[in-house]
Amino acid sequence: MPPPLPASDGSMLARAATDVARSGNGTVAEVLHDRALRHYGEGLRQYLVIRSGDPERGRALHAQLRAKVARLGSDALLAAPGLRARLYRIAREVAGGLRADTGRLPWRAPRRFDATALAALRVGLRAEDAELLELRHARELRPAELAYVLDRDIAEVMAALDAATATAAALLGCGAGEGLRARLVEAFALESAPAVAPESRDGTIVLEDDALAPGTRLGNRYVLQTRVGTGAFGDVYRAEDAEVPGHVVALKLLHAPSRDQEGRDAALRELKHIASVFHPSVVQFKDHGWYEHRLWFVMPWYDGETLQSRIERRALTRPEARAIFEPIARGLAAIHAAGLRHQDVKPENIFLAELGDGAHLPVLIDLGVSTSAAEMLVAGTPVYFAPEVAAQFCDTRPKPKVNVEADVFSLALALRNALEPETEEDVPAGAIEAFVERRAVARPELPTRRDLRFLRRDFERWLNLDPYTRPTADDFAEELARLTEPEERRARRRATLRWLLPLLVALVATAGAGVGVMHARAAERALEAERAQAQAAAVSADLEAERV
Repeated sequence: MPPPLPASDGSMLARAATDVARSGNGTVAEVLHDRALRHYGEGLRQYLVIRSGDPERGRALHAQLRAKVARLGSDALLAAPGLRARLYRIAREVAGGLRADTGRLPWRAPRRFDATALAALRVGLRAEDAELLELRHARELRPAELAYVLDRDIAEVMAALDAATATAAALLGCGAGEGLRARLVEAFALESAPAVAPESRDGTIVLEDDALAPGTRLGNRYVLQTRVGTGAFGDVYRAEDAEVPGHVVALKLLHAPSRDQEGRDAALRELKHIASVFHPSVVQFKDHGWYEHRLWFVMPWYDGETLQSRIERRALTRPEARAIFEPIARGLAAIHAAGLRHQDVKPENIFLAELGDGAHLPVLIDLGVSTSAAEMLVAGTPVYFAPEVAAQFCDTRPKPKVNVEADVFSLALALRNALEPETEEDVPAGAIEAFVERRAVARPELPTRRDLRFLRRDFERWLNLDPYTRPTADDFAEELARLTEPEERRARRRATLRWLLPLLVALVATAGAGVGVMHARAAERALEAERAQAQAAAVSADLEAERV
């Protein structure tokens, strides 16, 4: 059993670290120490930028913070009142003094509230009150943590917090409660920034790049060329297969070592289950082994880009989205049929492999070998959590069951974001706990763009809070035909028009020729011709309306 947490630390990170430790990936102390700066990194960076009044100065202070934390052992970091409080106290010591002028900082454009009101709040608060509210709401510190960071008596801190909260409510013209809390999170949120170097592969506190050197040989077969990617759970290298000269593969080396034979066996069981899944849109594992107690596995090398990179340039059209998401949904169904969950479906894990002549094969990658929701929360990546996954880290009882429907939710959310990237959610101010709590009880927004509104009812079901309302992955693949219904309906009407117009012209001609021969029926045929022409005009007008 992992050692218990400090009694004062009830944070989501601490609870998730306990779950990770129970899975055999280190002790609670090791997980917390190793992942601390990834989980809290963005909030710490923003706090330092706000205190210094300058993004570059904040970046430099962040580097000083990491260097200082790197010299501390786990015991010093994890002592009461907990890791988060100690990190923010060190950050405050590094920054020193009171907050600088924040008027020109890159504040995040609020998604839900009036920007002018939030700007007025920042200007209207005293520096001490602003810091107190920022630490409590945007940085999510609890009262005991606040007292420790500010080095003040907890009763004094609570009285000051109550007064600052009342001032903020008056400035914003709203009552206390969740609405005020959400506004305060947004008020102290800066634009997000990439992780600041030097930092390790998963947030572990190190001061130099720890990529394996080119030429390193794994399994006495795979010669590493370069590290091409690093994520929360492993590094990906381009490597050459020495047994097949000129053959290039992708090799992923997990960060977390397997501490004992039980951990190794568990990792291999999951790897073998995933390797048993065969589908063109599911990445295939070719080989595996161990390096310094860390699992590595080999996959095909794909040229191309991730869906995330693609949608950062521009949104997908609906036909493009169907061409990508249908095969991905089928691949996900194959994973589910094997009794597995992907657990980390997101645009970064959908790769668009180039096939030549402009064609692409969408492939699900990064199948989360030995990855759990707890590890994703520890890594600070909850944006694609299904509500039932988010609920695992909230105080709700009982916890809802998490099953394959969580993958379908994540895939549907990836689809919404691919169609309308401007609505993609982030974690304002790095306030992960507030984001997770909200996701547990509220689904993401439905599509807002005019040409996507006909899909709102579909997304309402695909992103439903109730997992059993969502379709299976196979059914989801079938339902994606909805994406191109307007184009298909337009094509059918064009086809109708192509055969109808010649017929109508013939009717008109026949009606005209019969005037001299059958004078008695001239008026009737002329009326038929008028009706035919009116019908043709109506079809043409309908077609034009569809085009608009």
